[in-house]
Amino acid sequence: MGLHFVFVQKDPIPNLATMCLSAVLKEQGHTTHVLIDPAERDIVRSIRREDPDVVAFSATTGQHVWQLAVARAVKERFGPIVLMGGPHPTFYPKVLEENACLDYVCMGEGEDCIVELARALEHGVDVAGIPNLGWRDDDGTPIYNPLRGLEQNPDQWPFPDRACYDHYDFVRKRRTVSVMSARGCPYKCTFCFNVTMQEMYRGKGKYVRQKSVDYMIAELKDVMVRYPWVRQIGFADDIFVLNYRKWGKEFLRRYGEEIGLPFSCLLRPDLVTKELVQSLKEANCKLIKIGLESGVEELRVGVLKKGRLDNEGMRIAGQLIKEAGIKLYTFNIVGIPGETVEMAFETADLNIAMGADHAWASICQPYPGTTLESWSIENGFLGEDGGDKDFQYSYFIDTPLQIERKEELCNMQKLLPLLVSYPWLRPLVRRAIELPANQAFELIFKAHYAAGLVKTGQIDVQDMLRLIPLTANYWTDRGGTLDPGTM
Repeated sequence: MGLHFVFVQKDPIPNLATMCLSAVLKEQGHTTHVLIDPAERDIVRSIRREDPDVVAFSATTGQHVWQLAVARAVKERFGPIVLMGGPHPTFYPKVLEENACLDYVCMGEGEDCIVELARALEHGVDVAGIPNLGWRDDDGTPIYNPLRGLEQNPDQWPFPDRACYDHYDFVRKRRTVSVMSARGCPYKCTFCFNVTMQEMYRGKGKYVRQKSVDYMIAELKDVMVRYPWVRQIGFADDIFVLNYRKWGKEFLRRYGEEIGLPFSCLLRPDLVTKELVQSLKEANCKLIKIGLESGVEELRVGVLKKGRLDNEGMRIAGQLIKEAGIKLYTFNIVGIPGETVEMAFETADLNIAMGADHAWASICQPYPGTTLESWSIENGFLGEDGGDKDFQYSYFIDTPLQIERKEELCNMQKLLPLLVSYPWLRPLVRRAIELPANQAFELIFKAHYAAGLVKTGQIDVQDMLRLIPLTANYWTDRGGTLDPGTM
């Protein structure tokens, strides 16, 4: 008969990981349902109404606090099996032993693990042999099974199950759909989980795996048939077109010929070439996202290990994109260990020099398991235990890092995008960041962020209007609270 899995999330953005897990579960005869907290009047009541065998969460650090609150509530009230996967339990597996509300955690890639767990639960089979699974023995002792080898052929998985979100109109009617053509990133940025994942999977297969051109074209055609109102594709790869010669050239040609929808993608600035940008333009790329991170080479290259390009190389990469008539969206980090307020202004200056149409900015987060966490501990910017409990739900609020003039830097993070768009505001921004943190900063950030999404074509006005009621607190939510209502 199969089991019924309910995936629960707080953010209203469809999660590709959830879609992938739902697809493999349905392939094995199980049923799935997704619940999005702000779309439900009472999330715990909604979960209970579904009568799940398993309640599942895909957790990142910070988000996990709210997810654990939900897990405790459902466990206390009606006792389903609770599973947590995603980056947080992967890099902080002792979340299992610290929280009795969790029955299992999945570490690393989850498709095979969740299918085997479902089979074991359905048939009463011992879970001891399931790779990637954290569980408790009869004495309550946590056991963490070793990781399995990485699946080397991503084409063998079914297309992501986008239909699992279709009961929400604000998702089903979206004009932009996200897809992923490859898994993994070969680079060593200290703030990113990929470095640790590479080490965890060392000797267990090639880490970066690319779907075939045929598979991707078929998946995109399936999207267009199922959702004919879609007007844009967003490639969610960590880095799009890692191998231009062997994969990207053919894919972009066929995409232009057979799909043709405008699309956005993420590139590394040191991979930007005139030939690549021209191929992207011909395929109908309208937006390129680049991890700029910091305008200070000492921080960007030295601390974050973000590429080899100096500031002039970054400027040229931005110029190539802009000269092709493609919009440029940058990712920036404020509050990097060792950063001063003046350095944050240098980041704004580099964005301006590159011609950024919108400068996204977050506050530096030394997430558990990252190289940045260990570096921050060694250099006195973080307590010895690191501590997953000090992270906010959102990376737009605060940082557990012990840095000078933290409040000013947090204020600067919220005003940096505005400053890049309107450089003449610089004197005002200098004065404003010295004020105590308050909701005005958050409102300015959210308003400009929303405007930037529309300006860069990542979302249209209709989609934005559908999402606004569901995202009032999303980017600035401190998380960790739950009002489950009455049962």
